[in-house]
Amino acid sequence: MNEEGYPPIEIVDLDPEVVPDNSFDEAYAIYLTLSYDPPYEWQLHFERLMEREVRQRTISFVPKRLRVVITRRDNLEMILRQMNALARQTNIDLDFTG
Repeated sequence: MNEEGYPPIEIVDLDPEVVPDNSFDEAYAIYLTLSYDPPYEWQLHFERLMEREVRQRTISFVPKRLRVVITRRDNLEMILRQMNALARQTNIDLDFTG
């Protein structure tokens, strides 16, 4: 599926920026820095995997970052684990192995 031989897309950092979000009351957005801007195909696959998750989250891609909507009650470590697992699965499914 991936003829160009893209390297894996990885979450490399948690941006310190946290901004209020208007998705719902008490919503905030965090930004996860990605190793590089994912192609549209990768973004779509990641979003499809998110739709199958028990704990779905509102996500969007902005230049070189993944934007995730959270609440104050969310466990940040669990969110990071979930996003990393989805990124790994997307890399595997689309053969982003370099």
